[in-house]
Amino acid sequence: MGLDFSPAAVEAATELAKDCGLPAEFVCADVYDAIEALGGRTFDIVYTGIGALGWLPDIDRWAKVVARLLRPGGVLYLLEIHPIVVGVVGDGRTIEQDIFQADFVRWDEPGGTYAAPEATFSHTASYERVHAISEVITAVLDSGLSLELFHEQSYTNAPWPWAVKGDDGFWRLPDGWPRFPLTYSLRARRAVLAADDARSNP
Repeated sequence: MGLDFSPAAVEAATELAKDCGLPAEFVCADVYDAIEALGGRTFDIVYTGIGALGWLPDIDRWAKVVARLLRPGGVLYLLEIHPIVVGVVGDGRTIEQDIFQADFVRWDEPGGTYAAPEATFSHTASYERVHAISEVITAVLDSGLSLELFHEQSYTNAPWPWAVKGDDGFWRLPDGWPRFPLTYSLRARRAVLAADDARSNP
């Protein structure tokens, strides 16, 4: 089951699943409307992929939606761009924008995207906001989930112009540069309460 606010993305994902012979279902909706859009269903895993949180104005509300989508014992797994990367996005070495208590930043760049470099778009303006890691973790904990792991990684699938692509297909900092993380990940779990156990074992 997948959810995205873009009809084009949902259509592409549906076609890809069909080509791969996977019984996947995709729904087009705003993430804040996910509970209703998914018919109140709950899941063992909610995965939020890289680059998603920067579009969200309310990270606390997102975390509460995730918690409600999880079954008792279910887990959130989040993989995200590390905030410091957004701060140094220009040259990979100079902090050019806030990465803590940040406001939304307008991006208006011609050309395509990392996924389709040759594409052209009629509307190129977008607004993104850096959410500090402390803000994300606090939102997850406040939603009632328990944090089980937190990792920072030296690699990314995003082809930043100052990063170097390795034989494994991932991008890393050039040799000789000061090291900093490019992505981070966390896993958090919804508790299984006594009432949940009673319902599953009558």
